Amino acid sequence: MWNKISKWLKRLLYFVAFYALMAAVIFAWQMVSHRLSDPDADLVDKSELDTQNRLTQNAAIIEQVREFVTKNRTPQYERDAHSKPHGCVRATFEVFDTQAKYNYGIFKKAATYEAWIRFSNGSVPVLDDPKKDARGMAIKVMGVPGEQLLPPILSGATQDFVMINSPAFFIRKISDYLDLEIRTTQGKPFTYFLGDYYLNPFKWKLRELYLGLGTRKKPPATPLSAQYFSMSPYKLGPHEIKYSAKACEDIQAPGINRDDPNFLREAMKKVLKRQDACFQFMVQVRDPEARMPIEDTTVIWSEKKSPFVPIARVHIPKQEFDTPDQNAMCEALSFNVWHGVKEMQPLSHVNELRRDLYMHTAAYRNVRNGVHQDEPTSWCDSLSKYCDEPEPLEVIEPIVIEEEELGVEEVEAEAVIEE
Repeated sequence: MWNKISKWLKRLLYFVAFYALMAAVIFAWQMVSHRLSDPDADLVDKSELDTQNRLTQNAAIIEQVREFVTKNRTPQYERDAHSKPHGCVRATFEVFDTQAKYNYGIFKKAATYEAWIRFSNGSVPVLDDPKKDARGMAIKVMGVPGEQLLPPILSGATQDFVMINSPAFFIRKISDYLDLEIRTTQGKPFTYFLGDYYLNPFKWKLRELYLGLGTRKKPPATPLSAQYFSMSPYKLGPHEIKYSAKACEDIQAPGINRDDPNFLREAMKKVLKRQDACFQFMVQVRDPEARMPIEDTTVIWSEKKSPFVPIARVHIPKQEFDTPDQNAMCEALSFNVWHGVKEMQPLSHVNELRRDLYMHTAAYRNVRNGVHQDEPTSWCDSLSKYCDEPEPLEVIEPIVIEEEELGVEEVEAEAVIEE
């Protein structure tokens, strides 16, 4: 009897070893082959047929997301991603007086704007804060001059910046995005990465799995002490950029129970009760000679080739934000990378999908929740209790950054000193 058990155990070990070896070989091959190839080569088809196929796939993705939102209502209809908020906070977005190179869109001149910032967890259904997850930071800057990207009936005078705490996405193609949404709605998202039965190594998407797992990180001490990235590219006048918001300091919240499923909200409440917080808002200009693709958002742009440069500051004053009215207002807000001016147009097929997906799903959930929220113009326009707040400054003290003469560490140090 024991001989038979031993024999089957050996076969099982051989089977496991074979698949482990196959996984290692396939992962290495996928990583190396993508690194040696032109990452945008198969993603830049501009033919009429390709465009029509993408529009069809975009429509199918929107329908899948609606089904997913309906399936996961609680009973409120929640966002299809980043549905768990840590809170919406008041902030000012302070644009520096920078080089002419950056003077486009909201960065055209030094000024200070009112803003709302929503911090969140990424997974749906929601996970407790102590678990690994993506963390989001969405900024809505209000009162921004310039011609908007969306038609007047859909736009306001806002500029939205939508970020997570990871510099790369894990989906390359719109067709892959559709496949993932279908499988997620069916409750089996991991079959997107490993195939229906996990047994066929040639169906494995191990590079995508590696990148996807990389977006799930341990929680920060507070949402105010992390760095967030746009992942996808945007125009800045004649340039292509990515952007990032980096906490000015590593703010801690001592005494907070990190086993609390909502400890990130509690930590942010504790910090903002006693002190202000801030983020450096930075842009990274694309070097067309470097490996910095537009369409393939799975590739991290090299900071050695093109460092992030601070051109604005997000200032979050001490405040009480966790109130029923403010929480309700926050959840009715729609953050969309296409809320913005034409000089900062989003780039890539992924961003084209986000335009329609975000608008449709926001309308879908808000109608079913019985709420309506136009694009706000100020804190006062959002909530009447802030109508007595002092008006923000129109212009801040100029901070001119000459990044050609500085390394990235010196640029960041100068910005902190000037603050």
